[in-house]
Amino acid sequence: MAARTLRRDREQALIDALAASREVIAPVDGLRYGPIRGAAEVERGPGKPARSLKEFFFPDRETLLRYALADGRVSVSTPAEPDAPRIVWGAAPCDVAALPILNPLFSWDYLDATYLRRRERTVLVCLACEEPEEACFCTSVGGSPMGTEGADLLLTPLGEVYHVQIVTNRGRALVEEFAEFFGPSDEATERRRAAAEEASVARVTRRVSTDGLQEALRYESDSWQTAAEQCVDCGICTFLCPTCHCFDIQDEGTPEAGERVRLWDSCAFRPFTRTAAHEPRPTHTSRYRQRILHKFQYYPQNFGRTLCVGCGRCIQHCPQGVEITAVLNTVRE
Repeated sequence: MAARTLRRDREQALIDALAASREVIAPVDGLRYGPIRGAAEVERGPGKPARSLKEFFFPDRETLLRYALADGRVSVSTPAEPDAPRIVWGAAPCDVAALPILNPLFSWDYLDATYLRRRERTVLVCLACEEPEEACFCTSVGGSPMGTEGADLLLTPLGEVYHVQIVTNRGRALVEEFAEFFGPSDEATERRRAAAEEASVARVTRRVSTDGLQEALRYESDSWQTAAEQCVDCGICTFLCPTCHCFDIQDEGTPEAGERVRLWDSCAFRPFTRTAAHEPRPTHTSRYRQRILHKFQYYPQNFGRTLCVGCGRCIQHCPQGVEITAVLNTVRE
């Protein structure tokens, strides 16, 4: 892949130049990514934000249509989706790697136009993880702290410069448009980048074996009860997860006017998938089993991909200290 360099003391000027011509999303604190007006609003903590990027492609609340009844006639309108170009700057590789996993879902039996439009208009610039967090296990699910999957550009810090790996044509176009900020790369820089990646990968020490995992996870296993004992069905893991995508659709308003909205939901919640005739997962254990099997058995069977990027948020932010890697090993054994 082609590569360039970016002096780190020029990064702020580049972000300001990007923000002058398009929407820019970047880390704004330890909690989240957010829209920024300039480089002064970017704030990088020691790790990735607690919330992932998915809300900028699959919002937690999204109006699908609005309706109104007047003079005996019903009018229906759909919100306009912006077409302006958008940049995500400095995203964690695991957050960006989640998007290729979600793409098949939103373009499977139905083309989700708003999700696909947001993907199409967004250029994704990753920042490699120099110091993976203790909860990370990306290398166990095919990822890397310096992975390029889903990215258009990957920035790797190397002292006073970033190594800029050009992954896609969209990334190349961005580098060419702002060519004054980028310099050449050379063999020495490439060797430094390779050494930095090797060192970063070695720092990911949490492991879970996924070889044969689909076949090993048995629906009727007695160990699900034990594995689910700590979980309190709060749903934090599903909302912070970059790949969890369950949602509900509701109509809100009055008979005269209102809107149809799509809202994040969670398989951890008892009403999830409840119908008038049946509640398919009435027990805590059955709901927990659903989450694990969906990620590591059902989704791979349907789409050929594990529904997990190993970001570790479900471990790091669980109020009960549940570790999904330990659960997988327990159920498997």
